Amino acid sequence: MRIATGIRCAGLIAAVLALAPGASAFTGAPIPFGMLGPFTGFEADLGAAIVQGSKAAQLAVDEAGGILGRELVLVPSDTEGDVQDAEGAINFLIGPSHVVVIIGPETMEYYTVRPMFTRAQIPDLMQGGDVSLDHETDPYFWRDSPSDSVLTVAMALYAHRQGYTRAAMMMEAERSAQTMKDPLTKTFAKLGGQIVADVTIQPGATSYRSEVLRLIDAKPQVIFIETDAVSAGVLFANFRQLNNLAIPFIGTDVTAGDDYLKAITYQVAHDHLTSVYGISTSGRGMFEQYYGRLYPDREPLANSNYAYDAVVSAALAIDQAGSTDGARINAAMMTVTNPPGTPCTDYATCLGLLRAGTKIKYEGASGSLVYNQYHNVFGRFGALRMDAHGQLQWAAVMSEEELAAAAP
Repeated sequence: MRIATGIRCAGLIAAVLALAPGASAFTGAPIPFGMLGPFTGFEADLGAAIVQGSKAAQLAVDEAGGILGRELVLVPSDTEGDVQDAEGAINFLIGPSHVVVIIGPETMEYYTVRPMFTRAQIPDLMQGGDVSLDHETDPYFWRDSPSDSVLTVAMALYAHRQGYTRAAMMMEAERSAQTMKDPLTKTFAKLGGQIVADVTIQPGATSYRSEVLRLIDAKPQVIFIETDAVSAGVLFANFRQLNNLAIPFIGTDVTAGDDYLKAITYQVAHDHLTSVYGISTSGRGMFEQYYGRLYPDREPLANSNYAYDAVVSAALAIDQAGSTDGARINAAMMTVTNPPGTPCTDYATCLGLLRAGTKIKYEGASGSLVYNQYHNVFGRFGALRMDAHGQLQWAAVMSEEELAAAAP
């Protein structure tokens, strides 16, 4: 495990621990939030999304005066995407770093770290779509990214709206991608569609020609896709060589990330890809403002909006609780996100309402953060398309009611 060794990780920690630009004077000791994820290794793009979204939220929080008047600091701990390294990584956060909240990890490391954060009574706001967590009962688990079971319903519904009845699935071998297949297949079948090919790819290969040919031979009208950005660059190049990208793609939220779009090229994305994403018509604008100040001229990485919401909502829960005690933070989580309450979309406004004694309902960058009894969220989804100017635009919106009706 690499926590603070090497140029890349040392630079990351230095950047993350720096005082947010424009921060005011604080009183009391800083409040540390842990960031747990793969910051190096093959899955480093997932870790980068956690870092970038969290830093955007840190900017929002510290510019508004911090949490309980204290500075928010972010402490990264690298799992390298390895379940064996995840235990040491979380122990670094719980032990010497004394974090009060953990942002992350992705699904692959979750089951390894769950006993540790639960035993320490530290709220864990993870990002990952694994459907096996749809009925999670751990009280310190919070997932502000929708389950893949909801995402896949939205993907199938959008395909149905476009008139597609024959589809193929191309998913990478990683667990969270594979768990998408069953709900996607069932939803598409309920809507009158048929999955005619199911192709799994191994990440990091230098060619996928055989997999692409197998899929093309099945003659689908559309391809449901979930891959990492590096593999996508190779994969789309193979499709271009073999069939000139004749079959359109409907991708997950991962495919809307700037790293993914650059890997396949903006032009290819404009011509051939639709990405399905959880949406908020109110909260995303604030996220994009803070993100754009830190990362100008760059589309947010996929899932960075979830990390942003995790940090902001946890900070508000601490303000509501008036304490950094883990159990009290945990008890306050739903009080700042679930109805009833006055909607608010940025930390400063929400904090002002709390200080005035007003019950709030934080509207996040990723959608409405309304947690159910299993600490999972649901919300509207939309279809994103790249326009001629290289900007992502909403092409369609699917309401909670439509998704519920389409679900198998």
